[in-house]
Amino acid sequence: MPFADALILYTLILIVFCVVCLVGDLLWRSNHSWHLSKSRLMSCRKCNTVFLLKRQQLDRRCPNCGTRGTPFRMPYSGVHETLRQRAGNLEE
Repeated sequence: MPFADALILYTLILIVFCVVCLVGDLLWRSNHSWHLSKSRLMSCRKCNTVFLLKRQQLDRRCPNCGTRGTPFRMPYSGVHETLRQRAGNLEE
């Protein structure tokens, strides 16, 4: 019986240690995750530069060529459309 009790104790300690590590990792990641604000990303039509506006910056000019920037939009690849079409074909 003492062997079984020790095995249960060590198993519980290992489970508690894993849970503490998981919670610590989740807290660390939530404090250190960096997400760029997509509303502050701009692109230049003239030189095709993508740049980020600094905090409280009102001037939306490109730092390279000085032309007025436009809000950045991710390029369309068509991958999502083919996935939607495939899903529609599976439903039919």
